[in-house]
Amino acid sequence: FSEVKVGWYAFAGGKFSPDPDSYPNCQGVVGWVNPDKNAPQGQRGLIVTPDEVKKAWSDKHCETNIKDEYDGKGNTEKLIAYGKAHDISFPAAEWCAQYSKNGVKPGEGFMPASEQLKLIVANRKIVNPALQKIGGIILDGWIWSSSEYNYGYAWLVFADDGGVTNYHKSDYGYVRCVLAF
Repeated sequence: FSEVKVGWYAFAGGKFSPDPDSYPNCQGVVGWVNPDKNAPQGQRGLIVTPDEVKKAWSDKHCETNIKDEYDGKGNTEKLIAYGKAHDISFPAAEWCAQYSKNGVKPGEGFMPASEQLKLIVANRKIVNPALQKIGGIILDGWIWSSSEYNYGYAWLVFADDGGVTNYHKSDYGYVRCVLAF
């Protein structure tokens, strides 16, 4: 993993290459690599899948207290569990958790936390051209994070400059499914 770079392609089976046609089942583009070369599996980097949807963060206002800014996978799992327990839908998180293309299994993908999304957006000048090469949708506009702000709002990251703001949970925003390696 130490030679994996931002802008490389990730494939099923944990393979990486700078060439999008190296292996079957391209799962997305490496959006961030942890500078800590001794990071454990699952914290070595983040992969941006090529797809994007517009979804609401939640269908009801509620205070989940799921506010972690670094653990999108944990946030996504907690949001879905909270939703089941309280009969609330979290469409953006649910879409990410159900994502299954090119060998990605449901439950592997997640909605990135605000700081994870900022790390990926900081590399957009490398990530976007790589996404375009595989027919993916570039990082653009306001993207939902899995980090809650309060009862009525959650954090969004602006893909043009990495700016962060909070927005109404019931409004539709762009959603990106991310994978960790």
